[in-house]
Amino acid sequence: MKKKNAKNNSTKKRGRPVRSVCRALIPLDTAKIRKEYLKEYKRRKKVLEKLEAQLQQYEESDEPEFQKFLASTFGAEQTRQRELAEQMRLCQTRYEKIRFLARENRMAQGRYCFMLLSKVTETMDVWAVLEAELQAFQESGRKTKDEEKREMDEAFRKLRHTIWGDDDDDDENMENEFEEDGSGDFDEAFKQLFGNLFGDEDDTPASELETGELKRLYRELCLRYHPDKIGAHDAKTQRLWNDIQDAYQNENLDRLRAIRAGIELESGKTELGCSEIDDMILDVEWSIQEKRSELHARKRTPLWGFAKWTALKKKQVEKEIKFEFDRDAEMAQRQLRQMEAELNRLFQWKPKTKTSVSAKIPKKTKAELRKEALADMPDLFDF
Repeated sequence: MKKKNAKNNSTKKRGRPVRSVCRALIPLDTAKIRKEYLKEYKRRKKVLEKLEAQLQQYEESDEPEFQKFLASTFGAEQTRQRELAEQMRLCQTRYEKIRFLARENRMAQGRYCFMLLSKVTETMDVWAVLEAELQAFQESGRKTKDEEKREMDEAFRKLRHTIWGDDDDDDENMENEFEEDGSGDFDEAFKQLFGNLFGDEDDTPASELETGELKRLYRELCLRYHPDKIGAHDAKTQRLWNDIQDAYQNENLDRLRAIRAGIELESGKTELGCSEIDDMILDVEWSIQEKRSELHARKRTPLWGFAKWTALKKKQVEKEIKFEFDRDAEMAQRQLRQMEAELNRLFQWKPKTKTSVSAKIPKKTKAELRKEALADMPDLFDF
């Protein structure tokens, strides 16, 4: 029973590796233990390289070949799909502009469209009028921002005079001193001073040290593996270069450290400890999990292994793709008609005409109607 449970536990998938902060968990840093760690690292590294090779096969062979197949077989359908998408995007953009400007002008959308139609001329259609209205609104917003900036500068100037006095000559002398020293604008220096006094300091010394080490490691690796330095990359070097760029963009210092340690380990220039090799194994294990997830997603796509497809399979898939293109085009046309109908409905709005009071016909009450009916009846008892 124990053996069976042990077997089940060994086949269970490992989750995301958690880095151990306590390095005292490594029993002894001897040559024998280090050799076992190196053996495990190389074994996991081979698994990672195999997964990366499969992904590279997909990206460099299957995907380009499938795109060529689509372009040569369904070029007209792709063009029609792009045209419909562009028309839908244009209708959606126009509708959003109308809704935005109508809300800013505190008007109903139909009434705002009626106002746009009243401004149409021989040289400007309704959409040109809409663009002109939007540009005018943006210009008014810029003016408002400039006024707010001037008011803020004036407030800072008054505050500065309150603290350091109202002598304009001294103020100009201090500004000239700032300019001569190369310290920049006096107002900017004043704002920076009060920002440092009352602002929040997000950067801690620890984070600054990590940022410095991150940049140093990235610079060191770039000097060793930049294409301008070593020439064209092979497949393995290109994957390594992509990992370096990804780790730096995500500010992953541990990842960069593991990459640098792996390079030194494979080159044989350094003797790493067991704890460092253990961190590298955890990093490779996490990369394996990521590549497996990515590979699983690629295998679910219809173009996996397209470079090895037979002509018969391509013909069968061609019918399915044709059906999907037709279905997508029909749905896009239906959505486009709905958007155009909504825009036409907005521009067909007209204000209601108000009838004058004299033109209105007063309604008669029931008593008046009964009296009129009795008056029209003949008098049967009139002898």
